[in-house]
Amino acid sequence: MKRSAIILLLMLSALSGFAQELTLQQCLDSACVRSIYARKSSLDVLAARARQGEARWAFVPSVSLTALAYDALDPMVRLTLSDVLGSSDAARVLATDISARAYENGIKPYYETLSRGYGFTATVIQPLYAGGRIVSGNRLADLGVKAALLQEELALKSVSDSVESKYWRIVALQRKDETVDEALSMLDSLERDLRSAVSAGLVSDSDLTELKLKQGEIRAAKYRLEGSLVLLKMDLMDFIGCEYDALALRSLRFSEMSSELLPPEEIFSRARPVEAGDEAQLLELQVEAKQTEKKMSVGEYLPQVAVGASYGYGAMMLPKDGSANGMVFAMVRVPITDLGKASARARRYDYEVQKAEMDRDYLMSRLRLREGMLRLELETLWQEIGSAEEGVAYAQNCLARERIRLSAGQSTASAVLRAALALTTARETLLSKQTAYLTAARHLL
Repeated sequence: MKRSAIILLLMLSALSGFAQELTLQQCLDSACVRSIYARKSSLDVLAARARQGEARWAFVPSVSLTALAYDALDPMVRLTLSDVLGSSDAARVLATDISARAYENGIKPYYETLSRGYGFTATVIQPLYAGGRIVSGNRLADLGVKAALLQEELALKSVSDSVESKYWRIVALQRKDETVDEALSMLDSLERDLRSAVSAGLVSDSDLTELKLKQGEIRAAKYRLEGSLVLLKMDLMDFIGCEYDALALRSLRFSEMSSELLPPEEIFSRARPVEAGDEAQLLELQVEAKQTEKKMSVGEYLPQVAVGASYGYGAMMLPKDGSANGMVFAMVRVPITDLGKASARARRYDYEVQKAEMDRDYLMSRLRLREGMLRLELETLWQEIGSAEEGVAYAQNCLARERIRLSAGQSTASAVLRAALALTTARETLLSKQTAYLTAARHLL
């Protein structure tokens, strides 16, 4: 776990009534380690590495041990004199004579075996050639690891995008809450001025009544805003996998963005080419995987060669003493009747490879289009941010001017409220443009 994520967890576990502050980077670090999507993608990588290790064992000789013991109710082999001599008249006479003499001497006139026995055998088989399936299988496992790593990067990027979206929504509400507090403070100051003006006969009571109504509306909006802010904080804490105290979340603050935004030209210079992106590399791996799958499938119908050795010890016809024996062998398997099926399967995989190549080319064109749209959006937002900053400065000047005119009895409370509302709207517009700019820049980098 990253050090910053550990610090974040310790800090969150110690949240109390006093204010704490989290940065976007701390939230990103925690999400990339503790979010469910990050943990699942990490498990996918581990599973791909396990499959890679499993494929490596195909190069290792196959070793097996076999043990057998049996005890039959009746001997499995019984040979009589008739079985040996045949069924002719002479053979029957000879068999009868021998049987009589055998019984006289306490000897059985037949032979029985395979009534009980045991054996142990060890076999080693080393495949020399399996139609290229061993090499292709390992190649496919390697591609699986690369694909899992790329998918993990894409998953972490998606997690980071979600964290940023949730984070900036909280920051926007924080700034709106601050604006509401400023508006309430300004209205309280304006109320004192209006009471003095009413006493002096400069304004009517209706202006003071309108002000009180507006104060009530803004206070009600502040309560709803604070509730929404706590819910958004809870959502973000759950997403990045951190425990929290619902009461302490009210004092938890999230750092706002720096006023220094990189211009589009600098972002363009840092952006990676589309061909070097994770999505493009994953598309290339998909095509290569299809080609490798074709080789593995065709390899099932190619000649296969293996050598081996076997050694064992046993006594399969007790009561004889046991004995040991061994052998070496070679196996060659050449499929004949499946060659037509192999040809049809190869054509099918050719079509699948062509489909994968078509998907790659089409999606690459879509990625280039997306990059062009992001660049255009970035340049447009940069211009809009400049206009929004000018709008905030203009709204601030208008509010200051209306307050001065009100003090001089040349304006009304309604005009001051409209100016304050215009300033709030201008600030929210600026923040939304800055947030959209950062999101577009992140997609390019």
